[in-house]
Amino acid sequence: MFKEFSLKLFFLFVLVNQTFAQRLVNGIEATELLNEAVNVIEWDGRDLPDIYQRSQQLPLDLGDIKLLSLKGFKDTTIIEMLEQRRCACDASVESLINLREEGVTEEVLAAVSLHSLPPNTALSLKIDIDFMGNGGRESFGASYQENYFYLVIPDGKRERVFWANIAEILTGEWQIDTFTDSFNPLLSRKTRRVSFTTEIPLKTYGSREVLVFTSMRPDIYSSEDLSLEKNIESFSLNYPVSSSSASCNLKVRYRQDALLFDRWHWKGA
Repeated sequence: MFKEFSLKLFFLFVLVNQTFAQRLVNGIEATELLNEAVNVIEWDGRDLPDIYQRSQQLPLDLGDIKLLSLKGFKDTTIIEMLEQRRCACDASVESLINLREEGVTEEVLAAVSLHSLPPNTALSLKIDIDFMGNGGRESFGASYQENYFYLVIPDGKRERVFWANIAEILTGEWQIDTFTDSFNPLLSRKTRRVSFTTEIPLKTYGSREVLVFTSMRPDIYSSEDLSLEKNIESFSLNYPVSSSSASCNLKVRYRQDALLFDRWHWKGA
């Protein structure tokens, strides 16, 4: 009995020592953690980023910077304008060197580098396809034959080709799919608008000629494949290095045949 009691007492003593040791280790860890923590009272507001009063005016560009500097505006005034309006410009090293050669000071160049808008990485594209019908909703049936709409956007040495099967659009249901009545109350004509939106990543900046057309062929992969296509329309699209917005809205129109409701004629973009 005494041996059994001694063993229990011994095990209890070992457990107590282990618990005390564990608490001691935890206490050391807590102390080290406290020493590594950040005391918010020591925060200094002067270390926070500067807050600028932004203007509602359009951003400046490189031409504006050159002109202001050429006309003798003080550096502090130009820098203040950049802080308020920002700069929709190419702030690359090459552009900054060109500005320096035009007589712009290094202080202004530093402000251009700081306050320029971020470079554009994608074009926000929205395509509205209008089907101008001669009857009610029930007249928007499938096309009697395959008819494809194409959009070709050059991007450097390659082209980005977008297409749509008009018959598939007419028979489908889409997220942005609306009907509007004719302005003439005596006619039961309706216009159906189907819209598609996406972000297109473009690799090159600057102006380019965009092609819009319709074709019976489903195998057009570049502008070099064009042969018998008619009614090809071209539009100038400028994709700047940086801007407050980078969006393009393309509107395409089809009109229903006056006699054959299953036929739709291209009316341009």
